[in-house]
Amino acid sequence: MLGKQNRQTSFMDIEAWYGGPIVAPESIYGLLDSWGDRLIKDEDFAELYNATGRPSVSPALLSKVLLLMYHDNVSDREAHERAKYDLRWKVALRLPINEAGFDYTALCRFRARLLINKKQKLVFERFLCLAKEVGIVKDGGLQIIDSSHILGAGAVQDTYMLIKTAIQKLLKIRQKNNPQKSDLVLKLDYSQKGKPDIDWENEEARQQLLQNLVEDSHTLLAAVNNMEHTKEEQVAAELLATITEQDIEISPEGKVKLRNGVAKDRIISVEDPEMRHGHKTSRGKFNGHKVQIMMDEASEIITNIEVTPGNQADGDAVDEMLNGTTVKPGMIMGDTAYGTLSARQTAEEHETVPVAPLPMGNTDLSDPFSKYNFQINWETMTCTCPFGQTTTKTYKDDKTGNVKAFVFDKTQCGQCPYRHQCFGKGKRRTVSLHPQEQKRREILEQTKTSEFRGLYRNRAKIERKVAHVMNHGMRKSRYNGREKTLIQLAYKAAGVNLKRIFQCTKGDVSKFDSLTKAMGI
Repeated sequence: MLGKQNRQTSFMDIEAWYGGPIVAPESIYGLLDSWGDRLIKDEDFAELYNATGRPSVSPALLSKVLLLMYHDNVSDREAHERAKYDLRWKVALRLPINEAGFDYTALCRFRARLLINKKQKLVFERFLCLAKEVGIVKDGGLQIIDSSHILGAGAVQDTYMLIKTAIQKLLKIRQKNNPQKSDLVLKLDYSQKGKPDIDWENEEARQQLLQNLVEDSHTLLAAVNNMEHTKEEQVAAELLATITEQDIEISPEGKVKLRNGVAKDRIISVEDPEMRHGHKTSRGKFNGHKVQIMMDEASEIITNIEVTPGNQADGDAVDEMLNGTTVKPGMIMGDTAYGTLSARQTAEEHETVPVAPLPMGNTDLSDPFSKYNFQINWETMTCTCPFGQTTTKTYKDDKTGNVKAFVFDKTQCGQCPYRHQCFGKGKRRTVSLHPQEQKRREILEQTKTSEFRGLYRNRAKIERKVAHVMNHGMRKSRYNGREKTLIQLAYKAAGVNLKRIFQCTKGDVSKFDSLTKAMGI
């Protein structure tokens, strides 16, 4: 049953006891004190609770606690302690000085309720809707998108420990569901934690360990498949099967060996199977997830957030970000990761204009001999080099008939004084064509204009906003899984937006009074 926070004034209230302001009005504590009841109401969470039963702890109170907890980067237990002894928290939560108002275990139950009902972003969207109604953010404007990495909460393990830990997990679940003694015979002892006690410098010992682990995995999986099993066992069995097969090869004779290279979408943690190897740059590698943040350029209010796989290309997140946004953008701006042809097409399907440079790889556009300095006439299908030579000769794909390259004749290039700089020791120059070469060249021409360059300067604003979110402890996830991590991100982003809303309204609380009254809250 939905519980509500007691707002009756008592002798033990902070204001009455202290006799003066304790926190700065523009701080997160002062903002929650002044605006908290206008922005977060218990009724907002009514659909998450049954109509009957024992009243819960006020969900509005718990939401404010989560805002403060993630802002100050403290644990559930520390949040409970601060609500009891920290005057700043008491002012923000409007708690009497002699009580905390909740038990720390209520925070875990509240997050579980948000997760089950798919309401991780409820408070974030609540703040955003109010900002939109007041007119701080509007549909049809320019929004900027960027990503950053989040380190996962699970332990990253090698192949040996991944298989062993996955076997231990499935054995533990089977033992819980079937307490009677099992007649399953395995080659290794899985009752001990930690790495197996072998000579890790000995290749034969490592090989034998891997052989035993894989055979035990197959034995256990066969036993599970031949018996009735719960959904929990099925999930654990599927995880074990995936982990066992992703890094190994088995010869026809049954000999096991490690596979060369890294498997696509490789699982790196049993504790958090959604963690992935990722990289923001060639050197900046990480293990975890990515956070996607979209921001309104004019107001600098965060308009949407998501937690995506660590190995997913940023451009692939455009569809999800535009589908779930409360404030529809007219243009979406990003770096080259969001400038791929597929990302542009996705944005256009959402009736949004993409503003991003085209990823060019190692191509140097300043090189006078780059293929992009060769002019192509698509109507006459001719190609002209920077020094005036034109060719109509093409090389076509035998299967599709599409033009794959323009080819210059030997006689055209033979007397050119720049031939060695143009095509090295070859005999003639060829200009290869991308399957969507014409589209790519049109985009390149657009990005060269002064209008694009002037607009694109605004992209730097998102860097500050991402840093603001990450500086409050978002660099590392507190929880296993992207759905749980989204709760952490949503409350951090809501807190950042709360501060920005205060700046945009210049601290005028009355701007929300008429709105909240009209909305019946």
